[in-house]
Amino acid sequence: MKKFNLMAAILSSVLMVSATMPAFAGDREGHKHGMHHMHGMKMFKGLDLTDAQKAQIEQLTAAHRQTMPDKAVVAESREELRTLLQAPTFDEAGVRVLLEKQQAKRLEMEVSQLKFQHQLRAVLTPEQQAKLDERKAKMRHKMREKAAASE
Repeated sequence: MKKFNLMAAILSSVLMVSATMPAFAGDREGHKHGMHHMHGMKMFKGLDLTDAQKAQIEQLTAAHRQTMPDKAVVAESREELRTLLQAPTFDEAGVRVLLEKQQAKRLEMEVSQLKFQHQLRAVLTPEQQAKLDERKAKMRHKMREKAAASE
């Protein structure tokens, strides 16, 4: 029974990690501005950005895009995990090492994303920041309402 519970816990962790990795990988072609967490430049519409601010945002975006992992690397990591899972015997040490590597990469991506958002915010004036915060709050509220309605 303990072995079954351990396998179930590891399998659910594997599925959770492998399901979230593509979200962090980014699609370099699909998100030309590299800001899918902020819905691209849409979040900045109506903030009356100056040309200098727009140029700075584009520069930050291009730099951030370079920090995102390649899709092939993410896919390879998922495949390694799948191979370990399908092996005739369970290699707990191998799974632990691979999951720790994935979690470390995920942590770095999260830190990088938050740093990027902070840098973008620093480009804005206090008035623009307040307007952006208001938009984000409205968007979160709408998302919560949608989630509650679907339950």
